[in-house]
Amino acid sequence: MDKKKSRLTFDAIWEKPRRSLSAQTDLDLVLVDGVHLPLAQWRENFFFMGGPNQMFKTLTRGNFPAKADPEGTHPVFALKPVAGGIGFAACPCSSSGRNNRKWVDRGTALIHTGYVMKKTCYIIDRFRFNMPPSEALKLVFKGEIPQDAVRSIDS
Repeated sequence: MDKKKSRLTFDAIWEKPRRSLSAQTDLDLVLVDGVHLPLAQWRENFFFMGGPNQMFKTLTRGNFPAKADPEGTHPVFALKPVAGGIGFAACPCSSSGRNNRKWVDRGTALIHTGYVMKKTCYIIDRFRFNMPPSEALKLVFKGEIPQDAVRSIDS
């Protein structure tokens, strides 16, 4: 091979993909532990860390009990898209299981990242809210909880 053909060039390294990348078909390329995802890229059962207690208190119209640590955080569980994909219903999670009907067991490995749940995580879906896009970007993506890993008292 002659030198001219074997040289690395910008075009050779960053060759234009044969098709356009999109969130619908190529989201797995960016779903890594610790990424901040725009709300438009959320899916059901996504799990995030870092939801401020004060945000939950505001979004649930004062119903979320942020008394113990108002400056603290809780994980966030993505429930379902709302209004044709312009938003996402979500709820906080907790390591306290009192009065919670759904949970994810400690040791569960999450999809996309391999993150392993350090504690049993209770999904507090009685405090549902629509996630604002500005707050969604502040959360840290940890992975997608497998559907069959969500336990329920009802099942």
